[in-house]
Amino acid sequence: MNPQETKFSFVYNEIKQRILEGYILPGNSLPSSRMLCEQFHVSRYTVNRVFDELQKEGVIDIQPRLAPIVVSGKGTSNSSNTVYDILKQKEFISQVYQTFALIMPPLLVFASHNCELEILPHYKQAIRESRLGISAGGWRPPSHFGADILKIGGNELFSELYSTFDFYSKLTFFTEECPYFSEHFLQGSTSVTGVIIDILKGKDPLVKHEQLSNVYQKLADSIESTLKYLSDTIPICIAQTDISYSWNPMRGQDYYYSKIVDELNLKIGLGEYSVGMYLPYEKQLASQYGVSLSTVRKALSELEQRGFVKTLNGKGTIVIKPDDTKIHQLALNSGYVEKSLRYLHALQLMVLIIRPAALVAAPQFTKVELDELANRFTSPGSIYLTDILEFIMKHTTLKPLFVILSETNHLLEWGHQFAYYPSKKHTILYLNKQVILAFQQLREGNADSFADGIADCYRYYLSRMKKHLVEKYKFRNVANIRVPEKY
Repeated sequence: MNPQETKFSFVYNEIKQRILEGYILPGNSLPSSRMLCEQFHVSRYTVNRVFDELQKEGVIDIQPRLAPIVVSGKGTSNSSNTVYDILKQKEFISQVYQTFALIMPPLLVFASHNCELEILPHYKQAIRESRLGISAGGWRPPSHFGADILKIGGNELFSELYSTFDFYSKLTFFTEECPYFSEHFLQGSTSVTGVIIDILKGKDPLVKHEQLSNVYQKLADSIESTLKYLSDTIPICIAQTDISYSWNPMRGQDYYYSKIVDELNLKIGLGEYSVGMYLPYEKQLASQYGVSLSTVRKALSELEQRGFVKTLNGKGTIVIKPDDTKIHQLALNSGYVEKSLRYLHALQLMVLIIRPAALVAAPQFTKVELDELANRFTSPGSIYLTDILEFIMKHTTLKPLFVILSETNHLLEWGHQFAYYPSKKHTILYLNKQVILAFQQLREGNADSFADGIADCYRYYLSRMKKHLVEKYKFRNVANIRVPEKY
């Protein structure tokens, strides 16, 4: 397994980068330690260590009983050096904006449903910016307002994704240090912030989605145009820096043993390890995952607690028919309830982002790939949705979008333990039929119908799992999780 990033280094790098990128200006306070603990899933001890390190570096000032204040912001490098840094990342930055032009409209439409925008914390600041322009605080008020909307939507994955956009977008440079961008996007006849607010106040979700898509695509195109202009005006050829987009919604919870549990759980759920089969020996698993025997044993112990395997002395660990009693006992654990909520939120997110991803991927499918998929769809016991997602991701050329899809799908692996519930066969049979129908649309060149069909599969999956958790395990708090509409 890849080395884990420490919780301290993750939180430290995130907060410091936000300060250096101008997201938090000198004189402003950082979020409270409690808020940061919730955001990053870390202890107050870790957050306080980060504060102490930033204070030593002269970046923040800490006074008793007060939130830390930023005292040092962006570096002192001159504008020319900043342009060079931006151009080194131009391909990556362009992909970030193109990705968010695809996924932000459905997220905002969904989150703003029946939302009274006027009561949100940063509404008045955003309105002020729309009237006074960049002098009212630049991009920060509307950015904070966008974060408010996604937060009130109830799915924290939305907010986490939005934070990564702020982290990678370099908006400070484009809005405050690049006149070309300001002239071609920000200084139009109307305020972009005002336009977005007016759109979100609309009633028809389909109209809102279309209008927001136009605005975000205009933003992405303006960034692309600005990067081309900067490239043309810089006489020196600048080598591109290979930057990886990172979004890890399990950071702080992605322990080695839990990764092994999720992967084995997935293989059991998909039938790779069927009832009566033995899992690889502990030493084999330790070698396969690059971990210690104690980590493997902890993972196998949790699988046994879930009622999916049983360790037999001298023989190994065998997959058994799930023990429903043990699953009910686990369901009483608060941590289990949190994981189920996270799982349903991931399904909710997938419903919203899979359509644009499938729409972009559809034209890239080759005849050979279509024939291969058709052959896979004849295999008994297969889950066709897994197969089609594999090919959609194969043709997802936007690296940030690929990472988002991958991480969201990884969160869904937790739910394969519910693959054993009584109506599993009915659900999989129905989903397989829907995938076949969507696949037929793909073969006929109907990309929109194909994308709608795949989104409907995840929409149905979310509805079924939500009902299952409420009726079988009495998770009443998941009843309020909404199933996204079609946009």
